[in-house]
Amino acid sequence: MKNKEGAKHKMDLKRQCQLIAELFDMSIFFVSSTGEVIFEMLGDRILNPLYSNDKQFFFTLLGFNPSVFRESPSVVRTMFFENYILIRIGNEVHYEGTIILGPSLPFTLNEYKITGLINDIHLFANREQVFHYYQSIPVVPHEKLINIAILMNQMFNQELIEADAVVQDYLRDMQIKEKNILESIHSPKNYDEAAHHNPLDEKKLLTIVKEGKIEALKHFTQLGHENTGVLSKSSHIRSKKNLGIIGIALAARAAIDGGLYSEIAFSVSDLYIQRLEDLRNDKEIDHCCLEAFFSLTEKVSHVKETQHSKIVTLCKNYIYNHRYSKITHEEIAENAGISPNYLSVLFKKEVGVPVNEYIQQIKIEEATHMIQFTNTPLSEIGSILSFTDQSYFTKIFKKHTGITPKQYQQTKYLREE
Repeated sequence: MKNKEGAKHKMDLKRQCQLIAELFDMSIFFVSSTGEVIFEMLGDRILNPLYSNDKQFFFTLLGFNPSVFRESPSVVRTMFFENYILIRIGNEVHYEGTIILGPSLPFTLNEYKITGLINDIHLFANREQVFHYYQSIPVVPHEKLINIAILMNQMFNQELIEADAVVQDYLRDMQIKEKNILESIHSPKNYDEAAHHNPLDEKKLLTIVKEGKIEALKHFTQLGHENTGVLSKSSHIRSKKNLGIIGIALAARAAIDGGLYSEIAFSVSDLYIQRLEDLRNDKEIDHCCLEAFFSLTEKVSHVKETQHSKIVTLCKNYIYNHRYSKITHEEIAENAGISPNYLSVLFKKEVGVPVNEYIQQIKIEEATHMIQFTNTPLSEIGSILSFTDQSYFTKIFKKHTGITPKQYQQTKYLREE
């Protein structure tokens, strides 16, 4: 009886995998806990000519050990720009193996990026095969990839999880979930035209560094910004280094604007740029750039925090971290372990404005960022930031900026033109 149930389970699993592969136009594999490929469904898709059927190399690229039980689904990026979804089958007691779906690409690779990749690993003989391979892979945006992982986990393990429960193994060593900060998806019009990073993303990043907002930087690095800029046609690694150097230099300038002493900012910048030149692969370069951005942002944050007492700094951090909520004077005081009256006196003395006024400033500052860097409708921004109604939001916005949200949005479009 158990044998029949086991056989039916395997048939059902294979059928489910076939449906997934056909639905998302990707290859799918089932690897047992002992490392045996139980089945693979490639369809008419070709294997990556850079590693073809080398199973062990493929596992190494994914950082994948078949015998290790994975608690949560994973999205893994290889050094060849490919994304794979890994879903465990079974539980810790009866762990059967792992479903691997992929590859997909986070963005369309242009000619220069593919050529740079080929040159970096010295496989000129396979040039046409490599081009054909990359042009055949589906492009799946980051958010959709996460949703597919959630759907597959529900299908195979009957667990409906949240998006932030999906482990994204792009920079495992950093404990920060994503990768390149400066560039975002911007597909080229044709293969002869190199793409550029999104200037709004760059501006948002530099604003975060300038303001010393560590939590905002962590959040920004989780949003799936992709590398499509090309600053070297002959080498992908050289292009990445050039982009990293520019990004670190701009971040250093933003840190100086945020109050960091110029000698400190330039010393940090020089240190990371020199380190960058000695690196040889994508993950090391991404890791180095992230370290540089976080180092500069932390130093700006420290400068700003030392201007106030620990209690006031604690209150400011609480206000910033709860800027989307309705914050009360009493909640802030309770979090800081002081009375509301003492909070009022101390905060006004050190910051120069009453607590409620500062809360408004932080919320309106966030509103201006949302108008500049997102497509969120003006009618929703006030509600997201917990203003009682649109009229009150407009009134407070104008009080702090001198213009209405609509007028601020129009100035944004004028700047872009």
